[in-house]
Order: sequence, then structure tokens, then C-alpha cells
Amino acid sequence: MRTGPQRRATAGRLAAVVAILSLAGCAQERWEVPATGPGEVWFVGMAYPEGDWTPCVDDDSVAESHMTADMPTSRAAATFTPEADEDDVRRVLDCLDRSLTGGDVSVGVTAQRDDAG
Repeated sequence: MRTGPQRRATAGRLAAVVAILSLAGCAQERWEVPATGPGEVWFVGMAYPEGDWTPCVDDDSVAESHMTADMPTSRAAATFTPEADEDDVRRVLDCLDRSLTGGDVSVGVTAQRDDAG
């Protein structure tokens, strides 16, 4: 049975752990999402992606995605729709963060593709 001082010490350690975990949630975002300008859309690129990441790019905000034909895939990219917003990009990035077991991810902007002509 724990005494009063032991219970307070345990509670103090628990409070410290909770405080540290709370601060970890306030850390800087893993990926900086750049601003888009007129005629630009976001894209996410992956180099040597590993894990079950393909459902992440099967998102309504993704206009198209491609990957190299080599196995394992050495490169993949997803281009967002012009209507996508930063929350959409972050949702896909969060999914990749949970799903990738290896590889590098980058975020950028590219000129909007004009399929009309």
C-alpha cells in the first residue's frame, strides 16, 4: 500500500508525463504546406515509399496520382484538385504519416494542368 507521499510523487510524475505529451502536440508540423498562387495546385511527392500508403492518395481532393512501374516503387506523386484546401493536403499527409513505414515525402506547388486544350 502506498503512503501519502508516494501517491503524491506518483501523481506528480503522471502530471509531468501528461504535460510533456501535451507540449509534443504543439510541436512544429512535420511538413510545411506552401501557399498556392493563381493557377497553382498542391502536390505530394514520395521517394521510395514503403508501407500501405496507396489508400492515402485515393482521396476526393486528389486529382491524379502516379507511381513508377519498378518494384518496389521508387517514386510516387499525387496532384490535388484546384478546389483542394490546406486541410485536404494535411489530411493526406497525416494519412501518409500513419501509413508509410519508409521513404521520404515532400509537398510543393505546381502549375494547374489545363486539360481543356
